[in-house]
Amino acid sequence: MGVFGEFLGFDGRINRLGYLWRSIVAGIAIAVVAVGAAVVLVVGLQPRSITGDEGWLQWLTTGLALLGLWIGLALATRRLRDIGLEPAHIVPIWVALWVVNKVLLAPMTDLWPQRYGPVEAGWIALQWIAVIPLLFWPSRASSAPAAYEPAAPTQYLDWRGGA
Repeated sequence: MGVFGEFLGFDGRINRLGYLWRSIVAGIAIAVVAVGAAVVLVVGLQPRSITGDEGWLQWLTTGLALLGLWIGLALATRRLRDIGLEPAHIVPIWVALWVVNKVLLAPMTDLWPQRYGPVEAGWIALQWIAVIPLLFWPSRASSAPAAYEPAAPTQYLDWRGGA
C-alpha cells in the first residue's frame, strides 16, 4: 500500500497509534494545502476584482472538506475492522450525522442562531464523541488462524529427525 493508500484506502486494519498519527498527519496536510491554496487564490485573483476569489474559496473549502471526510471515513473503516466491528453498519451512521448537520442544521442556524445554534453545537459534539472509541478501544486479536502444532511429533511430520 502506497502513501496515498495509507490515507485514502479502505482495505486492511490499523491500530490505535496508527489511527492517531495518520489522522494528525492528514489534518496538518489538509491545513497546509488550504492555507497555500487560499494565499495563491487571494494573491493571484486580486480580491474584489471582476473574477473575484469568493467563489473559488468556496470550491476550495468544499473540496478540502470532502477530502477530509474521505480520509476520516477511510481511517475509521480500517480502525473499526481492527476493533472487530463491521464498518458497513457504523460508517453510514457517521455519514448521516454529517449530512444532517450540513443540509438541515447549518442552514437553520444561519436563519435563527439563538434558537438552533445550541442544537447544531450538540450535533457536532455527537459527531466528535463518536470518534473517541476509535482512539481508546483495544484491538481485537488477529483473526488469522494459528499454525498447527501437534502435541507430540509424529514420524510423518518429523521426517528430518526420523532418518
